[in-house]
Amino acid sequence: MKNIRLLAASAFAILFLSSPTFAQRYKTAAGIRVDNGVNLTIQQYITNGWTVEGILHTPIASENLGVTLLAEKHHKILFRGFNFYGGGGLHYYGINTSDVAERTTDKNVWGLSAIGGAELSVGRLNFAVDWKPELHLSGDEVRPFDWNGASISVRYIIAKRERNKVKDWGVWDKFGRRKKK
Repeated sequence: MKNIRLLAASAFAILFLSSPTFAQRYKTAAGIRVDNGVNLTIQQYITNGWTVEGILHTPIASENLGVTLLAEKHHKILFRGFNFYGGGGLHYYGINTSDVAERTTDKNVWGLSAIGGAELSVGRLNFAVDWKPELHLSGDEVRPFDWNGASISVRYIIAKRERNKVKDWGVWDKFGRRKKK
């Protein structure tokens, strides 16, 4: 049993600490996110596999109107454009009612958010499945921790990232096969 735990921990560490080179195929992507409601999302690549994501929680099919800002670290799985990510950030809801009939919570709600998921980029589309639990630090005494459930996001890639070019080391120059310029 100890060997299985050690193997699982080692595999997770290797995956999590592996090089994030080429994890994302985009600089900027925007679209919709469906969880407890229909939300708008925009994601911006920063550096070394890090992105910033902004989520605008709309009152469409939900009682919440608010915003979430997240920092996410992406790691490549198998091939470029398919990766998993994790991160955290802050959220704020201007309107939050736990139960519409009782109106038990009508204060502004703010707190900490975490996120974890996987995404796949195909052409100009980015598909993501994630889970975003929230810890309300103020405003919701009825449900201070919200599991939120899973969500599905579909984003359009506005700006693609350029791939790094492999440098020509001139190996074949020694054998008389120089590149024509």
